[in-house]
Amino acid sequence: MAGTISFGGIGSGMDVEGIVKGLVQASSGSISGLKSRAAATQAAVSTLGEVSGLLSKLASATGALKDPRNVAGYSATTSSDGLTATANGTALPGSFDVVVEQLARAHRSYSDGFAEKTEALGQAGTLEIQVGEESAAIEIEETDSLEDIARKINGTGLRVSATMFSTGSEYRLQVSGLDTGAENAVTLTETGTTLGLGKPENVAQEARDARLSIDGHTITSASNTVQGTMQGVTLVLKKESDEPVTVDVSADPNALKTKLQSVVDAYNGVVKKLHESAGFGAQKASNPVLSGDATLRTIGNNLTNALLSAVSNAGRFNSAGSIGLSFNNDGTLKLDESKLKTALETDPASVTRLIAGDDHDAGIMDSLQGLANDLIRRGDGIVNLRKTALEQRAKSLNDQVTREQERLDKYADALRKQFQSADAAISANQSLLTFLMGF
Repeated sequence: MAGTISFGGIGSGMDVEGIVKGLVQASSGSISGLKSRAAATQAAVSTLGEVSGLLSKLASATGALKDPRNVAGYSATTSSDGLTATANGTALPGSFDVVVEQLARAHRSYSDGFAEKTEALGQAGTLEIQVGEESAAIEIEETDSLEDIARKINGTGLRVSATMFSTGSEYRLQVSGLDTGAENAVTLTETGTTLGLGKPENVAQEARDARLSIDGHTITSASNTVQGTMQGVTLVLKKESDEPVTVDVSADPNALKTKLQSVVDAYNGVVKKLHESAGFGAQKASNPVLSGDATLRTIGNNLTNALLSAVSNAGRFNSAGSIGLSFNNDGTLKLDESKLKTALETDPASVTRLIAGDDHDAGIMDSLQGLANDLIRRGDGIVNLRKTALEQRAKSLNDQVTREQERLDKYADALRKQFQSADAAISANQSLLTFLMGF
């Protein structure tokens, strides 16, 4: 009697893919480590990008205090919205009565009215445009429409603008000067055409200067923004009035404090990122690639040294600590507002020289900004050099991952072929055995 012999798990029932997958997985230990290192290295590149961004913010914050005019703090207030006033560090305390007698204006005039703006006007001639001391002449042809003439005016390059104006029943060409002041007057002279651009009755507004009185002294200005009359103060004229507006300029002790606090915040942003990335004290590095990184340590040390350096020509207050800038135990910066206030009251000129330097020597903000810019400078800045090195390392690791993956793929293909051949042979032998067992 014929019998049947069964071999479970071999022959045509062999799980070739499962076997291949298991063997490949057993041989792929190195690729996991490579991928992990490549990812960590790429993350370190991103971290250095963040450090660079924070150093840029520090450079911006210190830049606001590089100029001595921006160190001294003054504010200007007005008694009416007819004008606004702002003061910089060169201002001096005082009070002024200002009467805005006349606002500066730009030229604005129109052509005569026409039924259409895109149809040929049938006029030919020359239009000469004078704007201040500059002039240009454009040729007008019979086929030109109002829009064509506007384009030609705008193409002269003069400080003048031409556009269409509609009353609802007719179109007019509007010509406007782009600058206020009598020196920017616009004159339009037609030869051979009758557009009406030169008619006095078509001039809606002539260019004129602003006129104001400051404590009884008459001032004229081509612009409604007036500078140079009051030291360190800029006036912006808004309304004409017969009534005087009082402008008060006074010291603003909070101005410098606010700017210094911005520097402190930006500085601490850098330091905290350095500690987080490279580790500090008991704090572990967020990325093993940057743990104890020499470049990050150098950045931190250089920033500290820049603030610890004395400014010999500053006078009484010659160090950051003397005006209230000192370090916490973790290397972050803090501002003692009381100490700063005392320094400003005692010798404001010394505080200014310490912070912003003078024509011959740099102040601490000059030094700090220069350092921050050097650190992130393209090409040879140490942040970019370190970033480039890590990018190359990440690329090398990714290339290794690619090569290892190719090796594993080839190994899998070879295994697959071997087991498929074995599977086919076992299947054939099992068929033969089955046949023989049938006798």
